[in-house]
Amino acid sequence: MYKNYSDALYGVIFRIVKDDFVAQNVLQKTFLKVWENISQFDDTKGTIFTWMSRIARNNAIDTVRLKSFKVQQKTESFDSLVHNNGTENIDISGLDVSKLLSKLDAKYRVILDKIYLEGYSHSALAEELDLPIGTVKSRLRIGIRTLRDELKGEKGIFVGAILLLLLAKLLFQWL
Repeated sequence: MYKNYSDALYGVIFRIVKDDFVAQNVLQKTFLKVWENISQFDDTKGTIFTWMSRIARNNAIDTVRLKSFKVQQKTESFDSLVHNNGTENIDISGLDVSKLLSKLDAKYRVILDKIYLEGYSHSALAEELDLPIGTVKSRLRIGIRTLRDELKGEKGIFVGAILLLLLAKLLFQWL
């Protein structure tokens, strides 16, 4: 399981914590939590990767919210933010990235970026953007649905498994 999913989960975690050492620790905690809670996985609700990526994302967000992490980040140099996180091996050469992202309005791209890449909670993002929380959730759902609909015809890409990584890569290419 580690061999198949560690790089993808590390990419999800690193985008949130932005520190190699912390990301590796969070990845280890994620796999421990997966191991301890595998009985809670329900394949009718999604894939194993989706379930594990949610655990990884939540662990990363919890780590970022820790006071000790915030203090450490204030003293870190910017060199640690420039990192090759191992997600470059995803082959998206058959996709027209600009065409795919052009299907999304800016209001959906902002929501996806803030929630999946910067680790905002729905309520924190609603407060920052001065939007009702229902609007944030609706825009998130519409943005994901739009990307999924565009990617349905792509052979060899499992949308449920790499959607988060693909979103990260695509959004960072646009920024």
